[in-house]
Amino acid sequence: MPKDQPMEPHGPADPPDLQALRIDLLRQAVEIYLSLAYPSTGLPDVVRRRLEWTPGLDPMTLLSNPPFERANRAGSGKNMIFALRLGNYRYPHMKLQVQPWPNAAGFLLSVNTHDQVLALDPNSPDLEAFRELQAENQRLKEAIEQAWDQAGLPIFLRYLREYIENRSSGEV
Repeated sequence: MPKDQPMEPHGPADPPDLQALRIDLLRQAVEIYLSLAYPSTGLPDVVRRRLEWTPGLDPMTLLSNPPFERANRAGSGKNMIFALRLGNYRYPHMKLQVQPWPNAAGFLLSVNTHDQVLALDPNSPDLEAFRELQAENQRLKEAIEQAWDQAGLPIFLRYLREYIENRSSGEV
């Protein structure tokens, strides 16, 4: 990471830009995600359809249209986060997320389990099953992000490690 690059992502004065996003890296991230999210089952048809991207689209056009979704509100003053709902073998709402970031790749990948918005009554008979689902989603999230890191794809923990290494070596 260059010395003059701040740890924080671009602010409102620096509009986020994913125009340089390499689609091949995004496809690699999707392949890794799917191999872990659907280890012994075929992909649902809806997921297969979400992977039929028009060839030759520039990154911002691809990310700004279905099947990608905005994961944060437009005009919120935050970086744009784009999500692709890929689900997993037990839960259809888990998402791969892409957001601009001031690193060499220009973006970060993350997994949003998309299961924290639900609140169940503590006395609900479904509470234990829901907590088991959340635990499995968290396990998958961590496994996917670790696999991305091992493949050299940009995730926050990689960025943080590099930032700390650069700080400790006096490069920042």
